[in-house]
Amino acid sequence: MSEVFTVNEKRETKEVIVKLPKQFVSDLNRQKEQQLATSEKFVYNSTKKMIKHLQPNLIREAMMKGYVEMSHINLSIASECLHLEYEAEHTVERLVSGG
Repeated sequence: MSEVFTVNEKRETKEVIVKLPKQFVSDLNRQKEQQLATSEKFVYNSTKKMIKHLQPNLIREAMMKGYVEMSHINLSIASECLHLEYEAEHTVERLVSGG
C-alpha cells in the first residue's frame, strides 16, 4: 500500500527512506505533471533553486579565502619592514638624546 523512495548516501547527501500511501504518491505525481510539463523543466527548476541558495555561500567562501591569503601577504610585508621600524626608532632616540 505504500511506495518506498530511497536516496543513496554520497559525499553531501544522506540516505532517506520514505514510506507513503500509494494514493498520496499518485496525487503528488499528478500535481507534478500538471505543474511541470516535462521532467527537464523540473530538473532545471530544482537546479536553479539549489544554485540560488548555494551561490551566497560560494561568494562568502571565496571572500574568506581571499582574506586569509591577503593576511599572509600583509604579515610578510610587515615582517620585512620591522627592522626598518626599529632602526628609525633607534635613530630618533639617538638624535633626541644627542648621543
